[in-house]
Amino acid sequence: MLLLFLISALTFVTRTYETTNQTLCDGIIFQQVYYDKEVLVTNLGRPYNLVLHKYTGDLFFSHTIHTGTQVDFGIMACHVDSKKCYPVDGVPGGYAIGYDSAKDDLYFGGHNGIYKYNFVTKKAEFFAEEGKSIWGIFVKSNFYYIEYPTQRLYVYRRKKFVQVAKAIGIEILIFFISKKLEIYFSNKTALYKVDKVSKLPIVLNDEIITRQIVEDNYGDVYFCADDGIYIEESPFHRVKRAAYINQGFGMTFDEHERIIYSDRNSIYILNPSSDSEFCYDKLFYNSN
Repeated sequence: MLLLFLISALTFVTRTYETTNQTLCDGIIFQQVYYDKEVLVTNLGRPYNLVLHKYTGDLFFSHTIHTGTQVDFGIMACHVDSKKCYPVDGVPGGYAIGYDSAKDDLYFGGHNGIYKYNFVTKKAEFFAEEGKSIWGIFVKSNFYYIEYPTQRLYVYRRKKFVQVAKAIGIEILIFFISKKLEIYFSNKTALYKVDKVSKLPIVLNDEIITRQIVEDNYGDVYFCADDGIYIEESPFHRVKRAAYINQGFGMTFDEHERIIYSDRNSIYILNPSSDSEFCYDKLFYNSN
C-alpha cells in the first residue's frame, strides 16, 4: 500500500510539474491581475487611435503604410471575433479617428480634411475642412479636431470650426473629455488635466509619452503610453502604472470591458486566464 501511495504521489507531482512547465504565461499583469494575451491582428506598422464600434464589433485604427520608399497612414478595421480585416477607403493619409457615441457617427481625419464613415458601404465620405491636415478628432457634445502640423485645437461653433480660445498658444497632440466632463490633453512636454476651478492645466506626468487617452464604462480614465498603461490616481494629480507594455501605441475597451491594446506591430485582446494566479506569481517574482 505504501509503495502504491508513493507511486500515485509521484505521478501527481510529475503531471503537475509538466502542466505548470508548459504554461507559457506570455500575457500581461493589469491592475495586479494576470490576463492571457490574444492576438487580434499582427504585421502592422504602429497601430494608433484604437476605436471599437460596439454595435458592429469592428475595431478601427490607423497604421503606417509603406509604398515603395514612401511612408503614409491609412485606416483599417478588424472584427474582434472573426478577426477579418479590411482597409477603409476614401481617406488619403488617414490617421485621426473620432466616434460620436450619442449619434453613432464615426469620423476620420487625413491629409485633406475630415471624413464621415458610411457603415453600409464601409467607405468614408468627405465631411468638412478641405485642404487641412487632421491630426486628431474628438466628439462629445461638441466636435473638436487638432490640425497638423500646427497642433492647434479647433471646435465647431455656429456652423464653422474656430480655434479654441483657451488653447491658443498651446500645442496639443491628444485631447480628451471624460464622462465627468474633465478635460485632459498631452503634448511633447507633459500630460495635463485642466482644473475645473482655476481652468488652468495641471501636470499629471512629464515623463511618459502619452499616445491615447480612453475611459471605461465606470468613468475611469486610462492613458496608453510608450512604456505601459496608466490610470489617474485621484485626487493626487498624478498617474500610476496599471500595466507594463513595451512600445504601447493605443488602447480601448470592448463591450465586455476587455482591454484591447496595441504595440509597435500588433493588436491584442486581454482575456481572463485559468492560470491567472500561477502566471501572476511567475511574472511578478521573475521581475523582482
